[in-house]
Amino acid sequence: MIKEVNSIMGGGNFRFIRLEKVTNAAIVFCLLSVFFSGIMMTLALAGTETGEFCPTCPDWTDLDGWLAKKEAYEAAQLKSQQNGGQAGSSGAAISKADPKDGYVLPDLITSPSAIVTNGDRILIDVRSTEDYLAGHISGARNLCWKDLQKDGALDTSSAETALSRAAVMENDRLLIYGDTVEDAAMVFWALSYLGHKNLSLLDGGLDAAQDVGVEITTEEASDASLFSSLRPTNYTAHVVPWLLVTSDNLESILGQADVRILDARDFSDYGQNRLGNESICLSLDKIYDGSRIKNADTLKDLFERRLDSSSTVIVYGTPQAYSLFYSLRLMGYNATLLEGGWWKDTKWALSNVN
Repeated sequence: MIKEVNSIMGGGNFRFIRLEKVTNAAIVFCLLSVFFSGIMMTLALAGTETGEFCPTCPDWTDLDGWLAKKEAYEAAQLKSQQNGGQAGSSGAAISKADPKDGYVLPDLITSPSAIVTNGDRILIDVRSTEDYLAGHISGARNLCWKDLQKDGALDTSSAETALSRAAVMENDRLLIYGDTVEDAAMVFWALSYLGHKNLSLLDGGLDAAQDVGVEITTEEASDASLFSSLRPTNYTAHVVPWLLVTSDNLESILGQADVRILDARDFSDYGQNRLGNESICLSLDKIYDGSRIKNADTLKDLFERRLDSSSTVIVYGTPQAYSLFYSLRLMGYNATLLEGGWWKDTKWALSNVN
């Protein structure tokens, strides 16, 4: 009887020991799970405890969000490399590599540091007369972009008059600059449409020129003396019709098999209305860093993912479209421009606004 009781108790002890082992194993497993989860969380959050983003530590709890942050991080790094780092404590200007590097038509862009040795080009300041007299690059002539227009659109007769008054001839090599990308690019497109071939834009405009120490003058007397010695020319335009989309040729251009349409406006405007189902939004923040155009590799990737090199590209959404037109020409694309908002009243206009 006693043996039986011992046997039963021994069996109970044995089951108790087994249960204890299983419990201990479970505890160890849980601890390991917590340990490895901690490692994964550390990887996901690495670099974030100081407010910095870690581009090599995927956040598996929000992968889409992490990928979006990674893209923004890489874009910021690229911008930093383009600018050559932040200005030093002395306030030195941010430097940039020669903007001609890699562009398909490099003569269309001029670095601010090249102005000093760029005596073969006539400087054209496209700002208002008041802004011009308040301070401009020494030797520049004033050709306000508004003087090329009539009722808000390019007018050939008005443009010829303005160019003649600025003593510009058809074969002059011109270097165009202004305060904004759009104003200078508008004049670039307008002169291209008028048949002027020797054109270049100053990368970054007047501000970039001042940053590298280009001489700026504010003396009205010297300006009056300069222009009094210039004799007006008889500028004659040789219009290139295909560089302007009009109500008369829009249908025929859209009928081409290889046409592409780019909307230069912000995505919010594009969302309200657009030109046809095939139009693509390409806002200027993707092409420019402030007033400076992005490097050739960035533009190449940007355009190649949207366009064929042999395509005819319609750009619309002025004034932003002027700058988009310029960037496409710089990269060798066959671009044409639709000026104004008249397209909104055509049968090709699509609207999401009731």
